[in-house]
Amino acid sequence: MSLYKGLVLFTLPMYYAFHTRYQGMTGVFAWLVKYFLPCFFVAFASDTFSWSLFALGLIYVYQFYELGYIQNDCETIKRETAPTMRLTPDELMSYERHKCLFLLVRIIETAVVGVCLYVMGLKLSLLLFFALTLPVFVLYNTVRNGFCLVIHLVLMMMRYTAPVFISANSLSLWPAVFLFFAYPVTLFVERSVKGKFGYKSTLLARFVLPSYEGRYLFRIKYYSVFVILLLIATFTGVASVLYVIPVAGLLMSSVMTYRNANLQYNK
Repeated sequence: MSLYKGLVLFTLPMYYAFHTRYQGMTGVFAWLVKYFLPCFFVAFASDTFSWSLFALGLIYVYQFYELGYIQNDCETIKRETAPTMRLTPDELMSYERHKCLFLLVRIIETAVVGVCLYVMGLKLSLLLFFALTLPVFVLYNTVRNGFCLVIHLVLMMMRYTAPVFISANSLSLWPAVFLFFAYPVTLFVERSVKGKFGYKSTLLARFVLPSYEGRYLFRIKYYSVFVILLLIATFTGVASVLYVIPVAGLLMSSVMTYRNANLQYNK
């Protein structure tokens, strides 16, 4: 791999995430439904919403997130016996040859985005708070046991709330609560039942999700109840109708996934 291609892969903001985690139209669609739309509609419902702060907030948190991805895909795999390989041998070789340069470019990019956010009036406390995404990710890549599920939940919450809080230039409880239940908690339940990192929650398996294979039906039931509760909250004036839209999207996506999984199973 040429140096130019390596720079694009390892330093172009948000490209690495889509290259390794959200590949193809299916991956992009999943990212939009599960992440972007919930964050956008919650942020847009705020009276102090800012398009520019939202966009830069998204890039800012992903700068740290992608550094965590890169560490996981290029460094953590060296300590694992059966690692998940998301990069080709050629891409890994490019990383090993130029990783100091890639890291330097990433640092400069992140600093530029941070300075832009600060100049635009973002509170320094918010900048520093979401910069903690990187050390949390480093901890996640270091610890390899059941506690990783909790760390991953924290990471997801930082990724989901960053563009929302940055666009509003303030912290707020209810948007964070909504985003927590919109997707991070469902993935936490599924991973806990699956037995990720050698840990399996017998409590969740008994009362919430009996088996990992039933996760698609679990999502349909979960988001159906969620939509009903949000509609009630909307009609009573407790919540904005904008909160209903992304959850309805998650419900429809869950139905489509469940249907496709059944079609594949019955072939």
